[in-house]
Amino acid sequence: MSMFCIYERYLRMSKKFNENLVKAIEASSEAAGICRQAMIDANDESCRAMYSAILKDCEKHLDMLKGEVELHKQQKKWDV
Repeated sequence: MSMFCIYERYLRMSKKFNENLVKAIEASSEAAGICRQAMIDANDESCRAMYSAILKDCEKHLDMLKGEVELHKQQKKWDV
């Protein structure tokens, strides 16, 4: 396999990983928004507590994902 083919394959994989990061950020952002609204709409404290815990997890995941995007940018692997 030529170096060009290896590099081309690497770029396709890199792009796919980046697209997956974007999809995960979008999904986590949407989930966080749903939890925020659900906390407003909840009719009891136990529901609010559950949505609050889920929201914290979503925010943690968003931080992790954004950190990975920054790492890809520093490594010149970000092409989305």
